[in-house]
This record gives sequence, structure tokens and C-alpha cells, in this order.
Amino acid sequence: MMSGKMRHDRAIKVTRGKPALALAALLLLANQGTLAATRAAVPSLPELFARLALRGPAQVRFTEVKRLSVLTQPLRLEGRLEFRPPDYLAKHVETPAEEHYLIEGGQVTVSKPAERQHLQLNLAEYPPLEAFAESLRAPLAGDLDALRRHWRPSLGGSWKRWLLALTPLDPASAAGVRGVRLEGQEDRLTRMTLEETGGDTSILDLRPDR
Repeated sequence: MMSGKMRHDRAIKVTRGKPALALAALLLLANQGTLAATRAAVPSLPELFARLALRGPAQVRFTEVKRLSVLTQPLRLEGRLEFRPPDYLAKHVETPAEEHYLIEGGQVTVSKPAERQHLQLNLAEYPPLEAFAESLRAPLAGDLDALRRHWRPSLGGSWKRWLLALTPLDPASAAGVRGVRLEGQEDRLTRMTLEETGGDTSILDLRPDR
């Protein structure tokens, strides 16, 4: 394959003594370089999910801020998020009260020790819950097919800062959720924003667990 320097030298050699042609050739080479850099900086959905899949297990800290119409002040939660491929996702809330949400395969377990509450649910019986679970689990697993079963994805931005917008496909999910936005850098998810049709929002910020 001819290197950029070889193409540059060849263009100059061919057009030597012909200033107009030489200028056109150099501009063409410059534009090709710019377009190549631009393409490299803009990820496609398959490229992004391929990189996400390579991350493997992850354990991060999170801060979640919920703005609910039934509350006069935002609700702030803090804790730890744990993911293990292909389908294990656990959300451990530490403050303001201990809560645990575990999704593994098609099962969901909810535990709230302070309320002595322990529930087990089958995801398949709750399509909106299954769709929401996959909005986070599928990207962490790099599973684009699983995501597309529940959401219509739209990707924008660059590798330095990308934005993945999700629109629900299931009518039952769309009745309650306007959409989900996932933000990240390179192969790392940094923020998840959930917008409900009634106006409630939830913003989940993720950071490395030091």
C-alpha cells in the first residue's frame, strides 16, 4: 500500500512544471487526509459496540439524581454498579438507604433491607422493565442485537464524546418512557439519562471505582 508521503512525492513529480495541476493535486491529497481523519473520529454503531464488548467486567461508582413530580426536591442516590458479561448487572444503592437491584439472564431481584422487601420478577412478563434493563445492559455487553430488539438507536458525536439516543419500540414502553440517552468517551459509558413521558427524569453519572 502506498504511504501518504509516497503519494505526496508522486503528485509533485507528475505535476512538476504545471503549477495549477500541482496545486489541485496537493489540495486533493489534503482533503483526502481530512476526510479520513473525520471518518476515524466518528464511530458507527457496530464499531462502538465492538469496543464496548471488549471492556469485559466493570465496576463503577454512580451518582443518580431523580427529579420526580411527586417530590419538591431532587432525590440523590449514590452507590456502586457492577457488570459481568454477558448478562449480569447489579445496582447497589448505598445512600440514602440500602437497596439492591440484580438482573441476571431473564430474572430481576429487588432487595430493600430497611423495608424487609425482597422481590423476584421475570423480565419477560414485564416488557417495559425488560426494555429498560437492556438499555443499560446491552451497551455494557456490547450486544447491539439485544438493544435493537427493544430500542431504535441513533448515534452521534465522536470517539472523544459520543451520544447514543434510544427511542422505545414497544408501545407499552413508549407510553411511559420518552427516551434514553447514553453518553460516553471511547469505550466507556459515563452517563445515562432517562426521560419519562410525564416529565420525570433520572440522570445516572458513572465514574471509575477507585
